[in-house]
Amino acid sequence: MEERIKDARPMMDLMAKKVFSNTEITAQFIRDILELPVQTVTILDGTQIHEQQFEDFLTYMTSIDVLAALQDGTQVIIEIQVAFQIDFIKRLWLYLCEQVSKNLDVYKKDGIQTHRLAEEMLPVYTIAITQKRFFDDERMIHSFSLRDDTTSEELKVHFKGIDEKRNLVRMVFLELEKYHNTDLQHYRKVRWIEFFGNKPYTQNPETILKQADQIINPVGWTKEERAMLDERTRYLQAYYGHLATVEYQKEEALRQGLEQGLEQGLQQGRIETIVDLIKNGMLTKELGAKQLNISVSTLESYL
Repeated sequence: MEERIKDARPMMDLMAKKVFSNTEITAQFIRDILELPVQTVTILDGTQIHEQQFEDFLTYMTSIDVLAALQDGTQVIIEIQVAFQIDFIKRLWLYLCEQVSKNLDVYKKDGIQTHRLAEEMLPVYTIAITQKRFFDDERMIHSFSLRDDTTSEELKVHFKGIDEKRNLVRMVFLELEKYHNTDLQHYRKVRWIEFFGNKPYTQNPETILKQADQIINPVGWTKEERAMLDERTRYLQAYYGHLATVEYQKEEALRQGLEQGLEQGLQQGRIETIVDLIKNGMLTKELGAKQLNISVSTLESYL
């Protein structure tokens, strides 16, 4: 399917951070996905853009998390995940639990007893936007909460400063790889899959989406921002090239039925990726040798 905006990569860290640094866009996104009465949003963490040195390139994933606070204290972790990771869902749950605990640290220092700590607890929810599929069905959107096994009644509690009961836990996943434009019933959610997947909108976009599109359109970026974008793009292309090479080497080794061939194939794929990065001036020999766990002199023999 054609791209909505040429050269736009909304799932890339650089673009995603620019999008979520806009509080109006973040507020509408949370409003649509979690269906919460969002009035205002404050970004607490995760939108700072830095020059990045990907020293541990072979374990590099495009993954960012943004922490946003709503006007009533509710916190939302927004995680973007490009590559498939087996433990990603557990890691997301860990982020949520760590944030709940972190919010109570100030009270723990004051020696407040556990039952009083519970009174100060804030609701923390997560939204994950994933490039790959993590669930074995064709539904683009999965929303999880704690429910009764028999009646499916949601577990909701009162939180300090919030009038109505709220879910104790919410975890929502948007899987871009499963995109199809036939789910018009949930289009206010689906449109964000179209946005982050850079797909043409099924319905005329509202002002907030047009505003988001302007942010991710590189045409209006500064020279420095475009240079950072080009760098990120080269790394992503190299990373995906590495994945393809490793997959090919695996298939070849398995086809030959040789365990030794599998190990050799994996190492060869890693070497070819590192060599390409060094030749393109994107990695030093010293870092490349460290990644491969070989000496610089041995690495130089492949150059």
